[in-house]
Amino acid sequence: MPRLRPWIPERDAAAVLAAFDASADLHRQAPPLATVTDARAYLAAIADEGLAIDVDGEAVGCVMAAERDARHGTAWVSYWLAPGARGRGLASRALDSLSLQLFAEGLHRLELGARANNPASIAVAERAGYLREGVERERLRYTDAHGRSERFDVVRLARLATDPAPGLEPL
Repeated sequence: MPRLRPWIPERDAAAVLAAFDASADLHRQAPPLATVTDARAYLAAIADEGLAIDVDGEAVGCVMAAERDARHGTAWVSYWLAPGARGRGLASRALDSLSLQLFAEGLHRLELGARANNPASIAVAERAGYLREGVERERLRYTDAHGRSERFDVVRLARLATDPAPGLEPL
């Protein structure tokens, strides 16, 4: 049964490293993770913001809320899944569950960005009730191992506490 839970760096680091090793996109978008020690450090750094998406005792992804601003009632949310866990609705359910939790804590507006060339990530957000608000042209720049950089447009999406809930099964 899938669920959200706190990260346990000692237990989850190997699964995170394997997920990043299996996905060029994850490697490109996150801090470099070359060893289990790197993965433990990454998990320790996001422990206050992120939750593990757990399937049968194994961490297969992450959903998190950063840049929380109590004054304005906003936060920046993000998510990732190991390649083997994709296509089952887990990320949308996790994002919706986290969103409902954040709204219950008093936040009003949750924001996220997804690369325009990543329609699967955009679909995750839309299934979780997020609406498109615009495109930031050439917002991100990623550099590959050979030093070549490429710029990407980012689709901005947001969900308000007053928006209709998508009716997903919570994690």
